[in-house]
Amino acid sequence: MTFTLLVDGTTHQITTAAATVGEALEEAGIAIAPSDEVEPPATTELAQQTGASPLNVTITRVTETIEVVPESIPFQRRIVRSAEMSPDDPPRILQTGAPGLREVSLRLVFRDGLEAERWPLSVSVVEPAVDEIVMIGVNSARETTSVSGRLAYLNNGRAIILEGSTDLPRQLSIDGAFDGRVFQLSPDGQYLLYTLELEATEQAAFHNELWVAPVAEGGQPRALDIENVLWAAWDPSAIESPRIGYTTARSVSLPPGWEAINDLWLLPLPADGAPAVPIRIVESYPATLGWWGGTYAWSPDGSQIAYAFADQIGLLNLPEVLSAIDANGPADIPQPTRTVLHTFAEYETGADWAWLPAVGWSADSRFLSFTTFVKDEDRFDLWLADTIGETTLPFVEGVGIWSAVQWSSPDLPADSRLAYLQTVAPDGDEDSTYALWVTGSDGSDRRRVFPPQGEAGQFARTSSSLTWGPDGNQVAFVFDDELHLLDLATGDLFRAGEDDTVSSHPTWAPYGAAVTP
Repeated sequence: MTFTLLVDGTTHQITTAAATVGEALEEAGIAIAPSDEVEPPATTELAQQTGASPLNVTITRVTETIEVVPESIPFQRRIVRSAEMSPDDPPRILQTGAPGLREVSLRLVFRDGLEAERWPLSVSVVEPAVDEIVMIGVNSARETTSVSGRLAYLNNGRAIILEGSTDLPRQLSIDGAFDGRVFQLSPDGQYLLYTLELEATEQAAFHNELWVAPVAEGGQPRALDIENVLWAAWDPSAIESPRIGYTTARSVSLPPGWEAINDLWLLPLPADGAPAVPIRIVESYPATLGWWGGTYAWSPDGSQIAYAFADQIGLLNLPEVLSAIDANGPADIPQPTRTVLHTFAEYETGADWAWLPAVGWSADSRFLSFTTFVKDEDRFDLWLADTIGETTLPFVEGVGIWSAVQWSSPDLPADSRLAYLQTVAPDGDEDSTYALWVTGSDGSDRRRVFPPQGEAGQFARTSSSLTWGPDGNQVAFVFDDELHLLDLATGDLFRAGEDDTVSSHPTWAPYGAAVTP
């Protein structure tokens, strides 16, 4: 048969008795590289191509190259507030800003000599940017503010408890180094769940242990004999019989130091002196970039656990599992029903870490908020999912990669609000600055609450950097390494940080079923 060949910008008429397209091209002396694209494929049988329509074969020459592109890193402006200056004093520059330099390695794909694709491979910082630091005058900060319930946070590696007021902070007697992976008060505020670092080795770079400590004075911390924990949290609905969910990893010598198993365990809090009896309800789950693990969130009513992997948001339904546990103990436990709510393209960091969406539940356990990566637009949006109707819809566009979304307390179901971080720059990247926003559950009354316009700083870039108080009016967050308490009703702001201290991981109780309407 005779067919038309288009290759290297020229057209040829090929007459052959070969069986396949590939054999015909080889017979004609046309070289094909492994990366070249042949349409129809080289394995196509020519006998099946006879017919009224003439056969056209196209060879696209595909080549690749690596290119290193230097990019400037813009410097940020940081505001330092000083009570020693008057608010009317002109700003004082403490440090001049300077841009940095990074190198982006790109894989360029060419088709017939024209660039068709470019993919980022890695980013290396040659010289970091130097922030501009500006001091402004403020009125004297409030010396104290009231605190409803119990607020715990880490301050220079110490567990601090605030109750009633900020003027009487109390340190828990806990020996060991917090690794910050788990740090959460129980729903009624009676216990603190946390992880401590264990000694790492060349073969085990990641090694921690799960602990629980009574918050009351004189309480003795105890290890739960569970190691290599990636995530753990209290069941917000289990008050009389506290329950914990957690996931684990294998410790490895390669970065980041662990390999997630993507399992899921439930652990009834054991009585003093009794051994922990964990129950595995998910053995493992295959996931994109699954070596990094996932993020999870209990629903306030305890019936579901939301999960987020690098390209997927879903739910694990627990009623049948919990009923089987109550009836049979750890034996014959069914797998929880899994529902995928939303899928999206994973974000390529070009490094040994993976981006995971932030997730948060509404007070009535119906709506789930989450961030998602919109690859075509190269941005991160905030979405809402109705878990009853299993529908999802975009909520806020362009919130940024580090949005930590949280819903207000369950005692205000008619006035449920969301607090989240949003990048200040529309095209913000991983190094962008953020502002704290609050909005109603229907998107109404959306407003920026901190910092004021024209000021900037750095919010903590973890999922545990933001939490609501039980009264639904106060929000605690970490900004420039200081714990801040903002009263949304009065606008009063309290900063708990001191010079040369670093605060992190605020957690506030009561919440979930422990909140009395």
